[in-house]
Amino acid sequence: MNGDGSKPPQQTPACPTFVDPPPRADIDEILRRKRKAREYKDWERICDKLQTAEKSLAELKNSISSVSEVPPNPPPPTNGYSPATAGNTPLAAPAPIDSEQSHVRVQGIHTHNEFTGQTIHIGPSSVPALVMALGRGDSQWPGLADLLGKKSMLPIFGLDNESATYPFVDLWGLPHGSIARAHELANALPTDAECLNFFRCYKETAHAVYPAVADIEAMESDLLLFLINRASSQAGGGVTEEHIHGKNFHWIGLLFAILASGCQCSTLGRKERELTSQVYICCSFECLRFTNFLSHATLETIQTLLIIGNVLSNNMNAGVAWSLMGLTVRLSQTLGLHRVCPPSTPLHIKITRSKVWWALLWQDSLLSISYDRASSTTTIDHTVPFSPHTAPGTRTYVESMYRLCKVGLDIVRERQRPQNSHDALMRISEHRSELQEIMADAADYLKDSRRCRSMRDQLEHWALYLHISYITSELCRPAISPSTADLDLSKTLRKTCIDSLTNTVEAFLGLQNMTPFANRSWSSMHRSISSALLLGILGEHFRNERARSLLQNLVQVLTDITANVDPAELSSPVTRSVAALQRLLSIPNPRAGVLKATSDGSGSQTSPTLANFTADELNAAFNLDDPAFNQSPLVGLELDSSPYALMESIVWGGKKSP
Repeated sequence: MNGDGSKPPQQTPACPTFVDPPPRADIDEILRRKRKAREYKDWERICDKLQTAEKSLAELKNSISSVSEVPPNPPPPTNGYSPATAGNTPLAAPAPIDSEQSHVRVQGIHTHNEFTGQTIHIGPSSVPALVMALGRGDSQWPGLADLLGKKSMLPIFGLDNESATYPFVDLWGLPHGSIARAHELANALPTDAECLNFFRCYKETAHAVYPAVADIEAMESDLLLFLINRASSQAGGGVTEEHIHGKNFHWIGLLFAILASGCQCSTLGRKERELTSQVYICCSFECLRFTNFLSHATLETIQTLLIIGNVLSNNMNAGVAWSLMGLTVRLSQTLGLHRVCPPSTPLHIKITRSKVWWALLWQDSLLSISYDRASSTTTIDHTVPFSPHTAPGTRTYVESMYRLCKVGLDIVRERQRPQNSHDALMRISEHRSELQEIMADAADYLKDSRRCRSMRDQLEHWALYLHISYITSELCRPAISPSTADLDLSKTLRKTCIDSLTNTVEAFLGLQNMTPFANRSWSSMHRSISSALLLGILGEHFRNERARSLLQNLVQVLTDITANVDPAELSSPVTRSVAALQRLLSIPNPRAGVLKATSDGSGSQTSPTLANFTADELNAAFNLDDPAFNQSPLVGLELDSSPYALMESIVWGGKKSP
């Protein structure tokens, strides 16, 4: 009020359309601001709830760890394998072998989840099993016998779950399927600007490297229409138990999954990015519950689950993603996606169903080969869906990845079947020819980065280079086994394996130059760190100047990434892996008088062997003042075990004395 009791002149709102809005517009503006304020408070409440859950689970983990230090009964062996059964397996280790080795080669490794203590299985051809085999029972690696331990092998390679947080937390505690929950879901959707920003991040990065959405252009068009409808709805209107602003919960669930993935690719700070992504994942899964997705799956349901699995992997919960993949496969089979459509099916439906199925195979391949577990997809009844506009020599990134993932699944399936060393090496040679054909048929920019004409071209080039290098190293890795040392074909494949591990690190560095998402992608981080650690343990940096340079560059990149981040927010596997690589690179060459680094960077043509690191050398190399290590990685390690346990101890640290 003015001093004379009159009202002050009304302020004209800044609006490009109305110079003097009618009174109704003022009321709408007040209602909009109140609604936004309420949504912000709700958002803060949701974030606080998730943070509380994280803290409680961390305390629970510490309690479990303290109890597990004094088990009531004699514990079973925890060195990654269990009492043996005899058997024959591809590329078996050289005789004589003990029963434990035999069991590992046939049955794989049984290790433990750090949070629950439950047994976790990974296959005999996985990276952990390889390193275990390299460190046991061979006279050419006597120093490794002093460095073996009995701990879980998963976390260092991103194969364990970084967080025990249940990924589908109930954020509201309201009756399921109720209108109140529908309103909460509607309120959880971000502003128009944030929706469009997260969608753009998803489309340009996450979708570019892994296209889980069959028709991204149609999804974008639907999103624009959805935002228009939301803007035109009255406050609190447009929400029912079946629809939100004209879209059903199948579509809303897919949107939330896309927002979660896009958020991971955004420029938000790490803590805010991860927390926001977790909230959107919870909302996406809540939409799936609304649709009773286990009984009524749709194509949108499958795409939603694929994106959720990818987001969970990037949150270092690859184990959860692998389990979720089994459910996704089953639901896909209820829709018949694993079978070819009848001839009468419209072409656009055939294309959509085929893309969804191959996106599923893509993710199944990434997860299965990392764990060396049987694929969830038992059959591939489809041919690769080539575009009519491409031909050999012009195949796209997506078409090349489809073929690459099929080879990856074939490798995993063949590992399940017993075969002798000669037959296994012949199959390796055949698959290697397939991989060479994939690259020969790819477009020029995928084969040569100098042919790239856009950021998208560069992103696809380095992503394909990374995946095909890693699959090649997985394919040829059995050639490292001492049992194949005398086979002529194995001698060639050994060098191919080492070169492919080196190429994987190079590809990650190239991808990291293009997008910060490379450091948030589980598949790229897992594959690059796994390859780097194997190269370091094999001592390849002593023989190969190119490998040494790339490992040093990788350490520098990962160090720069974590330099300005609160240590409490850092991923433990990443920080400890960086520390391990730094130590491996700093240890003097124990064979300096025998092995000399090649000046051309081609590496050794002979069978790669582990460097003869002794316990004293490693203890001297590890500076215990470094906060990354609470004690020597050799404390408490037993003599008769695996070098993989050494890596585990390096990354996660030995238990402190009570």
